[in-house]
Amino acid sequence: MKLIIGGIRGSYPVAQPGFMKYGGETTSLMIEGRRGERILIDAGTGVRMLGARMAADPGARRVLLLMTHYHLDHVVGLPSLGLIYDPAWTIEIAAPAHDEYEVEDTMSRVMDRPFWPLQVSDLRSRIRFHALAGELSERPMAWGSLDLRWCPVQHPGGCTAYRIDEPESGASVVVATDVEWALSNDCARERLRDLCRTPTPAGLLMMDAHYLPSEIASFRGWGHSTWVDAVDLARACDVPKVRLIHHDPRKDDEAMDRLAAEAAAGHPDAVPARAGEELELSG
Repeated sequence: MKLIIGGIRGSYPVAQPGFMKYGGETTSLMIEGRRGERILIDAGTGVRMLGARMAADPGARRVLLLMTHYHLDHVVGLPSLGLIYDPAWTIEIAAPAHDEYEVEDTMSRVMDRPFWPLQVSDLRSRIRFHALAGELSERPMAWGSLDLRWCPVQHPGGCTAYRIDEPESGASVVVATDVEWALSNDCARERLRDLCRTPTPAGLLMMDAHYLPSEIASFRGWGHSTWVDAVDLARACDVPKVRLIHHDPRKDDEAMDRLAAEAAAGHPDAVPARAGEELELSG
């Protein structure tokens, strides 16, 4: 199983040269299974690069797009995903309901008038919406040979963490973007721990580390965590590797390098993710 990072910046994209080491595009990840399955997580501005990669690949013209939540930095790339204009492609967009917001209504609004000239009903691809049953998965959902689980996490307006497993290889990853661990109640914490531990400890945790520990008190309630939170969760669940995600758009490469050094001192396998990075995951 392979994980490719299209974008990993939080809140809004940045384009200045001093931010390019870690990337300026907002959140979008892709997971490729051994059998050619593809799962996208979120449609931030980084989804454009991932879409171009898929369009150039001769594999099956089918992809699952999982939405963690509907804040602008995670949905704004949908109109630039070239696959949605191609009749050869089938795109299934899935998420559990967040409060009263269902995936079909919400994602259709991203391209609604007057924000975009073409609406979802005008697109040439086959777009299907799938409302995942319940905010917490009771059993895995299969996408080809990949298994999908999910749980809610603490974030204003709601957010979903996802776990992808490839039973054939033993590879697994948990993606927990936009989570405020410090404000999570005991139930929410245990749900995310269970996601990291079940059926076995995940091989990789990708978790929100938007703020430094020295900053977080000033941004209480904003919906984000620190590298310490990510490391503590990984250690509690025996997850060996951590990628820190949802980088603060105010932090340039030098600031991110300082965060990386601080995190490495606390956990040698806690590393800030970078746009364009490709990770081979195995059991």
